[in-house]
Amino acid sequence: MQAVIMAGGFGTRLRPLTNNIPKPMVPIVNKPILEHLISLLKIHNIKEYIVLLYYEPEIISNFLKDGQHLDVDIKYILPDRDYGTAGAVKLSEKYITDDFLVISGDVLTNFNLSEFHNFHKEKNSTATISLYSSENPLQYGIVLMDNDNKIVRFLEKPSSSEVFSDTINTGIYYFSKEIFNYIPEGENFDFSGDLFPLLLGKGIPLYGFKSNGYWRDVGNLEEYIYANLDSLKGTLGYIQERDYYGNCISGTAKIDHDVIIENSILGENVVLEKGSVVKNSVIWNNVKIGQKVSLLYDVIGCNCNIGQNTRINDFVFIGDNVKIGKNAFISSSIKIWDEKEVEDNVKVTKSLIHEDTFFGELFTDSRITGSSNLQINPEFGAKLGAVYGAYVGRKKKVLIARDVDDVSNLIKRAISSGLLSSGVEVIDLQMIPIPIMRQELKGGTGFGGIFIRKSPFDKEVTDIIFFGKDGKDLPSSKTKAIERLFFSEEYERVDFKNVGTIRYPERTNEKYKQHFLSSLDINAIKKKKFKIVIDYSFGIASTIFPNILGEFNCEIVSLSAHLDKHQMTRTAEQFKKAMDNFCYAVKSLNFDMGFMIDAGGEKIWLARNDGHLLDDDRFLCFVLKLFLMVTPEVKKIAVPVQASTVIDKIAEEYGTEVIRVKNTHYSMMQACEDKEVKFVGGTKRGFLFPEFLYATDGMFSIAKILEMIAKSGTTFQDIDSMIRKFYIKKVNIITTKEDKGRILRKFMEDTIQYRQILIDGVKIYLNDFDSVLCMPDRSRNLVHINVETDSEEKSTKLLEEYKRIVESYTS
Repeated sequence: MQAVIMAGGFGTRLRPLTNNIPKPMVPIVNKPILEHLISLLKIHNIKEYIVLLYYEPEIISNFLKDGQHLDVDIKYILPDRDYGTAGAVKLSEKYITDDFLVISGDVLTNFNLSEFHNFHKEKNSTATISLYSSENPLQYGIVLMDNDNKIVRFLEKPSSSEVFSDTINTGIYYFSKEIFNYIPEGENFDFSGDLFPLLLGKGIPLYGFKSNGYWRDVGNLEEYIYANLDSLKGTLGYIQERDYYGNCISGTAKIDHDVIIENSILGENVVLEKGSVVKNSVIWNNVKIGQKVSLLYDVIGCNCNIGQNTRINDFVFIGDNVKIGKNAFISSSIKIWDEKEVEDNVKVTKSLIHEDTFFGELFTDSRITGSSNLQINPEFGAKLGAVYGAYVGRKKKVLIARDVDDVSNLIKRAISSGLLSSGVEVIDLQMIPIPIMRQELKGGTGFGGIFIRKSPFDKEVTDIIFFGKDGKDLPSSKTKAIERLFFSEEYERVDFKNVGTIRYPERTNEKYKQHFLSSLDINAIKKKKFKIVIDYSFGIASTIFPNILGEFNCEIVSLSAHLDKHQMTRTAEQFKKAMDNFCYAVKSLNFDMGFMIDAGGEKIWLARNDGHLLDDDRFLCFVLKLFLMVTPEVKKIAVPVQASTVIDKIAEEYGTEVIRVKNTHYSMMQACEDKEVKFVGGTKRGFLFPEFLYATDGMFSIAKILEMIAKSGTTFQDIDSMIRKFYIKKVNIITTKEDKGRILRKFMEDTIQYRQILIDGVKIYLNDFDSVLCMPDRSRNLVHINVETDSEEKSTKLLEEYKRIVESYTS
């Protein structure tokens, strides 16, 4: 049988260990991962290999040669560029004669590949994926199968809210030769992102085989240590390298008397002098360790020299050719790059060359959130700016702005310095609302944008938000690329002659106002002579919106209408008090209505003249009804999947199609790509009017609502009375990060008899109206349950029922 071994990986997250060798050649118990993989393949009578190379190809080909010394046959393919996973396998077509296995050259497993092959044959499958249940599916592609093991849904590397299963794609596949008909030649084409969605779309059966046993993607440095320790224990069965004392020590190593070695691996020509202690560590070839050195959970690269009396704490990773002097101390979780020298008596508390970070992962959607001046500090900001600058490229223009907070100002300056060091031209918009930055980017001012603000939810937290050159939130494909660059620490600054410049543009607010007013029927608003209360939440909108409102001929009472950095973020108690005061003001003045706008200028709240505040779900229904009344010719609108079913009923009256999307700002912006979509409404008080801007803008939303009420010829109360009553009940269930995927999988399997929507979590329709949504939280260890019916009693009863069901899924 034949196997295509994908051995082109850079191993970026394993650096500094992979600075000089490709990832498949990294040793596990003194043998390359690739050699262990070949041993497994031979056990299952797979002895003909096509090895796909890319990074440091000669190291692999010089080691494996033609395979005769391993009793196998090996052919090599070296692509001239990156063709993606499937595109690279396409290059092997000329060598393939029948069904074949595809496997990564850097995976450590003991799966029964014979059983996998038999399943593939029994199903007469074009493509079969080896699957595995994982406690943390976020790093991998996840799948969902029906009762016949046919894959019905597939998603590569999901975010927390997208996890619908704990069953992951292991990257091990069996294909029939027919698969090449679906892979274009000479194009960048991936299995997960392109081929599998293509097969599902064409209705070509794609099967999953749940494998049992051991599987580990050696994807980061800690995983590398654990992979070695698991192999040392004999967990994989076919790897047996443990000696009588529980170690794996090369026969050429020279071990002095009076040393302690526990659960460790020592490579060729290692010298370990007396009094030293090595526990749970991996030492590569040609390393000399002096007297009374202490190692615990560490990896030492080749040709290193460690002086006597040195203590190296846990999870330290040292590259090749490093010299550490006597009496040194290396703190935990440190990376030391190749060729570095640590002098005698030195205490190392930061990585050399680059520092580590407090973040396990940077982005949540297009936002980085962390503790103000702790996680997000000036050093972090400067590094992030340099990384982003290197990502966008020298001489590109990047817009940057902030809110009124002092920490935001501090971090904006730090990020700006990093951008400048990468040769980027910084356009500092200073203190503006987010919607204005989006407008500037939409107008072609810059290649990207960064906005820094105090979190609206926690006064001790700072948000850094990234935008693309079109003003939209940066997509996950780009945030992940930035994140990889940040953690790999392989970005370059320009030389002193090419450092970037910074400038402060004028007339930004004037351009925004001009576009704002040109997008509205101002005369309709003027004729209505509205009386409104506006609460600015002490935010930036208070510096801009009053100048626009002066054009509307409205009587306005303003609350919280000055900048106050101490009140921009409110506790739940402070927010309730502010909201009560706002509603009281609307009612006592007997004005037409009142609007509260959040400190960032993006979201709004609406109070009726009697002081009653519309809840989130009814507010969306109200705005949609109003929008379709004045623009009945609209063909499509978009809302998140958790929006009320009443939305569909309202749209049905006007023959308008409803498109359901994920509950993220980015997904709502993406819906605007369809030119027929004229309105996108969120369930968190944000509305998008694409003809003005494909992002939420609280100031424009207020003006647009005023315009629509004026043009409709009806009152607030009349419109509200036209909307059907509905009752949405919600509960949050505390769970673990690991349980999220299992909960969603079991919920879907147990409700398969109902109509399901799998856009964001799992939403089931019990009948034409009643629904239940089970959705994981994007950032917290919670699962949300939303129930909607036409009866409060029924909603309460159903919520309790499904709460008990979902709680039974948790561990």
